[in-house]
Amino acid sequence: MTGNVATLAPEVAAAAFLHSLAKPAHILVAISGGSDSTGLLIALAEHLRSSPHSDITLSAITIDHGLRAGAADEALAVAALCAQHGISHATRRWDGDKPTSGIMAAAREARYELMADRANEISADVIVTAHTADDQRETLAMRGARGAKAKDETGTGIADAILFDRRIWIARPFLSCTRADIRAYLEAHGLSWLDDPSNEDTRYERVRTRMRLAAQPLDALATNNGANRVALAARAAVWLDENVTVHAAALCVIRRAALSEDAAVVAYALSYLAAVFGGEVYGPGRDPMDRILVFVKSGVPGRRTAGGVVFDLRREALYLMRESRNIEPLALLPGARGIWDGRLEVVNQGSAPVCVGAVGADEASIFPPSLPRGAVRRARAAMPRITSDPDGMALDVTAAPYLAPFDRFLTRFDLMFADRLSVAFGRQAYMRPPLSVL
Repeated sequence: MTGNVATLAPEVAAAAFLHSLAKPAHILVAISGGSDSTGLLIALAEHLRSSPHSDITLSAITIDHGLRAGAADEALAVAALCAQHGISHATRRWDGDKPTSGIMAAAREARYELMADRANEISADVIVTAHTADDQRETLAMRGARGAKAKDETGTGIADAILFDRRIWIARPFLSCTRADIRAYLEAHGLSWLDDPSNEDTRYERVRTRMRLAAQPLDALATNNGANRVALAARAAVWLDENVTVHAAALCVIRRAALSEDAAVVAYALSYLAAVFGGEVYGPGRDPMDRILVFVKSGVPGRRTAGGVVFDLRREALYLMRESRNIEPLALLPGARGIWDGRLEVVNQGSAPVCVGAVGADEASIFPPSLPRGAVRRARAAMPRITSDPDGMALDVTAAPYLAPFDRFLTRFDLMFADRLSVAFGRQAYMRPPLSVL
């Protein structure tokens, strides 16, 4: 989509997605039984039925979040629909205690985890969800109402593809389709859908936004399908390669001259670098990040902190490292996996519990002697040390740098920059999208 939204009919969007998909492919469709996801499943199935020699397999999954009494019956109705169309279907339930706050975010995490696990079970290559142009417009409206930047200023909204947990791509083929067109498509096929009562619950911001937007024409939505964001990420990736060095996943060195280059690139890169070194999903907020940018562009040596990160500006370079405050220890039982301080992924493969704490690196030799001693000292103070309980037990632990802004949810818009940063931290590049057009 470029400029004002150009909508596609559901069958056209489904055909375009299938054409773009690298083949052979196994698609896992997330379907709740609502109109959007039902329309997506049927549009994909109908196109594949018209292409009997296609090397694409279709499966479906329904997630029961355990939050409504009728959800189990709805999952059964979806299973029956899938059986009628010869599509393999599975239901997965989010069991266990639910949080008392942030329930929607927690449900999203659980939903994607359950879908990814199912994709792994059946060797699916991609998961598809039925986000629509209406969802896109609501998302942009909510961000605008909060007065916040949409992570950058390129208005990307919902990404058309995201990588979840470094292991499975999730695509959204219906982002150019309206809910009205999807429902008309289903009605033309004599199909009904289920209505989730939570879609009328005004306690949720999205529901209130949807009601407010209902009387407005959809052509109020403008997006460039992420082209500006992709271009920005590409420029930032080159900037990173040419100007940034990461030592021991704990100390970042940025050439002083690079801070005077393309302002948008510097802001984008520094925000993500701050997020990674601070162990946060997002970089510092607008105001603290603006203060950091003013500071680094001033050229006056000194130190500032934002988002748990120290920005140490010196004559030759800018140094970034984690603050040594507010770093909580992580205890892991045998066989457990955890993320320490949002910066280190640790797996305890041994037979005894282990603890990860910020007690500093023993060896200064892991850093080049040319680096400033003060910067090295601060970086070492926030580095991990893994110990066993009881003390003296042999450790059998794997640990790898964790890139909090990207390792759980990575939009395809940021893929080029994330790849270069991952390699800079000694990790592999991220998995390629299974879509030829991306």
